[in-house]
Amino acid sequence: MLQRWFGIKAHSRLHYLALLFFAVGMVCSKFLMSMGLLLGSLNLLLEADFQTYYRRIKENRLIHLLLLFYFLFWVSLLWSQNWVEGLDQLRRLTSLLLIPLIISVRALPSPQKIKGLWSFFLATLLLTSLVNSISYHFFAEQLHLVDIREMSMFGSHIRFGILIGIGLSFTLIRIRQQKWYFLLALWFIFYTLDSQALSGVLTVLIVLIGHAVSFLLQRRKWGWVLGIGSMSIFLVFGLIYYLAQPIETRETCPRNPAQLAEVWQKRSTLPFDGKDLRGQLLASTIERFVLSKNGCAAGSGLETLNNEEIRWIELGFADIREAKGGLSARLFGLRYQLHHSDNPNDHSLLERLEYWRNATSLIADNWLLGVGVGDLSDQMQSRYEERESQLRPDRRLRPHNYYLTTWLNLGLIGLLLFITLLILFIKRQIQYQQIHGILTGLIFLLTLFIEDGLETQMGITIFAFFFAFYSRRVVH
Repeated sequence: MLQRWFGIKAHSRLHYLALLFFAVGMVCSKFLMSMGLLLGSLNLLLEADFQTYYRRIKENRLIHLLLLFYFLFWVSLLWSQNWVEGLDQLRRLTSLLLIPLIISVRALPSPQKIKGLWSFFLATLLLTSLVNSISYHFFAEQLHLVDIREMSMFGSHIRFGILIGIGLSFTLIRIRQQKWYFLLALWFIFYTLDSQALSGVLTVLIVLIGHAVSFLLQRRKWGWVLGIGSMSIFLVFGLIYYLAQPIETRETCPRNPAQLAEVWQKRSTLPFDGKDLRGQLLASTIERFVLSKNGCAAGSGLETLNNEEIRWIELGFADIREAKGGLSARLFGLRYQLHHSDNPNDHSLLERLEYWRNATSLIADNWLLGVGVGDLSDQMQSRYEERESQLRPDRRLRPHNYYLTTWLNLGLIGLLLFITLLILFIKRQIQYQQIHGILTGLIFLLTLFIEDGLETQMGITIFAFFFAFYSRRVVH
């Protein structure tokens, strides 16, 4: 239809524009993601080449499985009690239906246009990561940014970290043609370490190891490949050993809370018996911090702190090692949580472990069919009450593990289908020798253990876009 008015390439150009909206929008804009859905869908309806659409879908078995996975959510409404919640969840999952259809029923763009698409993606990642970093490190007080997780100004810090890792994969390939991309790769790695997002760190490690192994396999350097594998295993066991070590507190003077309170009120406007800016008990934060700094939880120990360290305490940093930032601070925080697990509230790792315990308890009673897409939240809350969970009501969330979420939503069949979907996707990428596709599949496979990837528009768009794009052979 549009071809008569705007030329033979009208629909191809609109399709490419929709892809650009997705590539940019999933980094920084829900509006652009929605525009991509709207434009892509309208373009297909106006082009109305339904025979070709049907043929391309018929040829793509990965899309068949993804659409079947989506259809199971509708089926699960049959045993859901809360249809209002179920239909709302299905509304969010519309992208899981539309994005694969928009991408898979039309031919992929030319290699040059695909390169342009990823250039827009990388440029958006660079710009937004710079804005995030500058905002947090230079304007945190003005923007009321307290926690490092608030560093991501455009969406979830977890998913943004994953996108940075995916962007790193494209960047590493481009270094061979243009050396300045090496600087971009370094920036993405630095940003990941600075942001402390564990999903992002895991993604970057997958990408770096994957590209290194791919490079060595092409040159048949089997010894080096074995060395990287051994080093990776050593790194994992080293991390486990580090986290297992208890944290010893040195005390250089007797503890004196009264002196701490007296000196604190001279150094800060926050009340000693109140809370820090993260919502933690301030007295506990002060005591932990001075013990980590000089071992003296008394007035004399607090007096030795400079103004920057007082500000760190106000911001909720309970240990000098955490306040210094970076990946080491994040790992130390996890180590502390594992050895002080009496109260899971406001501790990300302990909260996740409690989410998983609650979810697995619920799965034990509903392992075959799950609870249905409409009842997951209600059933999780009821089970928290039954188990008398220590989590505060505002921290009693969904599983934060998409495999557990899928099992609860769709039952064992849905879980097995989803795992099969991911494994077949990776297998297809190996057959096509598509390094980006292989790494993207591995990223999905591993990061979904620690986050609910398909529970938000941003997460669904990332998954559906890359899955559909690499469901076919891609020529870069």
